[in-house]
Order: sequence, then C-alpha cells, then structure tokens
Amino acid sequence: MKRRIGILGGTFDPIHLGHLIVAQEVLLQGRLDQMLFMPSGDPPHKQYPEMASAQARAEMVGLAVGNSPHFDVLRFELDRPGKSYTVETLRHLQAQWGNAVKLFLVIGTDNAVDMSTWFDPEGVLALAQVLVAERPGFDRSLVDPTLGKKMQFLETPLLEISSTDIRRRVRERRPIEFLVPDAVIRYIEEKGLYR
Repeated sequence: MKRRIGILGGTFDPIHLGHLIVAQEVLLQGRLDQMLFMPSGDPPHKQYPEMASAQARAEMVGLAVGNSPHFDVLRFELDRPGKSYTVETLRHLQAQWGNAVKLFLVIGTDNAVDMSTWFDPEGVLALAQVLVAERPGFDRSLVDPTLGKKMQFLETPLLEISSTDIRRRVRERRPIEFLVPDAVIRYIEEKGLYR
C-alpha cells in the first residue's frame, strides 16, 4: 500500500498555529500518513523587505513541528537555487520516492483561486492530489472550474491568523502569544526578526 504523504508549502514567515491546526485537520480528513512542511526558498509570488531568511524560516518550522510523529520539515525548495515552482518540486519528489508514495499537495482556498496563474497548474494536478483547506475571505466559486473539478475541498477550522499580521504585531511590539508556538516566539525574539 502506498504511503500517503501531504506536502504543505508556504513561506511560513513565520509559521503559526493556524498552519499547524489546518495541517492536523487535513492529515486526519485526507487519511495521510505524514505531513511535510516545505518552506519555499525563493517564492515567485511573495517578496517583501522584512522577509526572514530561508534558513530562519526553516528553523522556525522545525521548532513548530517539534517531535510530532506525523509532521516534519522538507528542505528541498530551500536547498536548490532560483525560483521555486511547485510542479518542478513535485516532479523531483515523485522521481525520488517512486511508486511507493502518493503525493497530496495541500493549499488554501486563496492559492486555489490563484492556481490558474501558476507555472503549469495542469502538471501540478497530474502529479499530486490537491487538497484545498478552506480559508476565511476566499470564495470557492472563484476557482477556475477546469482546475477546481480536480481538487478536493476540505472543511477545516477557519482561523483568521496571518503571518502578515504577526510580523506587523512584532514590529509594533505587540504580543504574539497564542498565535505562534512558544519556541517560535523565542526564536523571533532571539534573532530580532521583523523589527
């Protein structure tokens, strides 16, 4: 029987409890064996001045997933140069793991709405079953119907926690307790991130 591996990519700048709760729910609903959090190295759709380094984002993800038997960090996009395209990553993982694994790409409704703008979205859908976690403020009907019929939509907790808001709170010296894991809070403070 094939191992069912979920890939949850993102900038994770920083990773927060919303990411972890959604990942846990998708793991259960999708009957996945493992969820791999994959921080993007050089994300083509996101660039802003205060972005933490790829290494810092990976370390925060590692601290957040801790000793969970079902969560881990996948560094593939961090360790290769250049822009990160999902289809190329999935091709690499499929070649590396072969037929022993079935890949599940986990995205939010916001990404599902934008997927038609991705590089080779049909290739992505051919390589992995796309699981869409509902996100607040995004309308599922806005997803390209040709792509949407190949996706599986999951009802997950609708938590209005965003990395953008967390970075703003840090800049404004406001508390971020209960939004990110304690180990990540300590890391942000020690490294002086987002100031």
